[in-house]
Amino acid sequence: MKKTIISYFVASLWLCTIHAQNSLQKTAPEATTIEMTSEFKDIPYLKEAFINATPRDRKDGIAVGQLGVDGGDKAMILKLAQDIANNKYGNFDSFLIAHKGKLLFESYYSRGRVDLPHPQASATKAYTTLALGRAIQLGYLSMTDLDKPLISFLKDLNTSKLVEGVDKITLHQALTMRSGIRLSEKQREDIDQNSRRIKGQRHVQAYLENSAPITEESQSFKYQFDPMLVMQALDAVVPGTAKDFIKTQLLDKMGISNYHWRTDVNGLPRSGNGSSMTSRDMMKWGILTMNRGKWEGEQLVPAVFVDKAINRIVKHSTDENFADYDNISNTGYGYYWWQSDMKCGNKNYFSTSARGGSGQTIILVEELDLVVVTTTHRKVDDVISITASRVLPAFIQNNYPPVEDRYLGQKPPGLVPELFAPEIIKSEFREAEAAFSPDLREFYFRKRGGEYKRNTLFVIQYKNNRWVESQVPPYAGEPFVSLDGKTLYLGNKYRERTATGWSEVKDHDPVFKDIRMMRVTVSSKGTYYFDEASEDGLLRYSKLITGKFEKHKVLPKEINAGEWIAHPYIAPDESYIIWDAERVEGQGDNDLYISFRQKDGSWGNAINLGDKINTEHAEAYGSITPDGKYFFFHRSYGGDKADIYWVDAKVVIEDLRAKQ
Repeated sequence: MKKTIISYFVASLWLCTIHAQNSLQKTAPEATTIEMTSEFKDIPYLKEAFINATPRDRKDGIAVGQLGVDGGDKAMILKLAQDIANNKYGNFDSFLIAHKGKLLFESYYSRGRVDLPHPQASATKAYTTLALGRAIQLGYLSMTDLDKPLISFLKDLNTSKLVEGVDKITLHQALTMRSGIRLSEKQREDIDQNSRRIKGQRHVQAYLENSAPITEESQSFKYQFDPMLVMQALDAVVPGTAKDFIKTQLLDKMGISNYHWRTDVNGLPRSGNGSSMTSRDMMKWGILTMNRGKWEGEQLVPAVFVDKAINRIVKHSTDENFADYDNISNTGYGYYWWQSDMKCGNKNYFSTSARGGSGQTIILVEELDLVVVTTTHRKVDDVISITASRVLPAFIQNNYPPVEDRYLGQKPPGLVPELFAPEIIKSEFREAEAAFSPDLREFYFRKRGGEYKRNTLFVIQYKNNRWVESQVPPYAGEPFVSLDGKTLYLGNKYRERTATGWSEVKDHDPVFKDIRMMRVTVSSKGTYYFDEASEDGLLRYSKLITGKFEKHKVLPKEINAGEWIAHPYIAPDESYIIWDAERVEGQGDNDLYISFRQKDGSWGNAINLGDKINTEHAEAYGSITPDGKYFFFHRSYGGDKADIYWVDAKVVIEDLRAKQ
């Protein structure tokens, strides 16, 4: 007890110290006149870190809020900031967090200044991508042009001198580092040093004359000078110059005026590196991208282009940058944006990021509506992993009410299934098909029996410090709430959240019109996994690709075996799928099964959830709570009698994954 009191006192004293520092440092550190004209490496270190959980509104187009009030666990982030200030992770210069479109946290260290443009290194590539997207938005290019040969846009080239296969280089491949151009370091040095002869498109000419032939084998991912090709195409198609276009059509639109953008040897803006931005302006790029190309109500970049740019196109089985971090996996590359899954607890969160050498990053975690900006100088620990381990928990935790206000105030179960909230929802009739909202403040389920002759949808909501039950008219399909809480899926219909509740029921995309869907669950990628109301029905999926659903496909025989195959639940990261079916090897009636995604992308064999969950009765409609902690399902006893059960998710996920 004595140690506990002392620990509490130390923690309280530390928080008071942080608050005192914040109160003394009224404004973020600004650069002196000399610092504004100095080389970055000559900028002196700050005497003390600036840490602010209530960022100032600088009238720069960035909305501000308050950490802890508008989201996030304030104590957790302040502790991380102090660790950064104490150099635990190396040489940070700034660290900012925006949540739901508001800047909630701002801090500067070492060489960081609020008004000093920081070298961006390879994060410049992401800005080059968005500049090309701006050209598409204005009609100078189209999305279909991305698949056309790059040389078709460069009219000043002497194509007779180019190496074989250059027509295979498309903008799409150049944007994903797969141009296939192969030059030795000496060849590149010789070309770039001869700057008088390589102005404009002569730069591309020199590269394409001296490269090895472009082949299918050479067009593999290689992190190199491909952004230069994209900048050349941009300069060729827009009116005026690429430099003026980027300034007037993108930077000016976002109110970015305090920046540097170096000129390449060819006379065009540097495309792979060479820009410098303030940390707040980096946040603007992040918010623009999180908003799918929209800034202050204006669509600057097509949403369909942004979706393509920030999602995985090139997959990496391993990424040497994260070899030492067990919380980062499934890395990939889009249009100069990197992707990775961040593991927090037992759940993976998809992230996409603009990344520059040592730690100039803009990290987006769409599921949490989170943008993290960092600037650093070597040496520094990887900021992607730090974000996964130290930032995500602060915002995931804040998504949920206190423990006593979750799960209808019930005491959590252990490793043996228990009836869920028997004093609240259990009756002699049928209560089934449970679904929680992401914030765990809404619990949906269906009743049938007694006065409810047909399945009737109910919700129990946490309001004014208590749980309140109400009916959800008029359509009572099997419920599933989207990961962002904005959509209530009801089998063949869905409803969207509005300021006053749920919208009227709506029909799904026409691609699903011929399927009588019962349960629809949706992954973080927007992929639908669903069943059909039929004894011999099959589980299917449909991917959302550039805003459109593909024709649905049948899941493999590992899953679609037996009878009454129904009620799929897909993990947010699609690493496993749970469903129920009646199989010969089962416990009796319908049983619950799980299949894990294999390393090659295929689905593993179906695993019966075992006799702790499956009985001679019918078990169905399994799902994991949004916080990843508990597994819910219902058990039917025939007729209008069913009960909802829950159990520690370890029984379903961790234990069975180890056995696959």
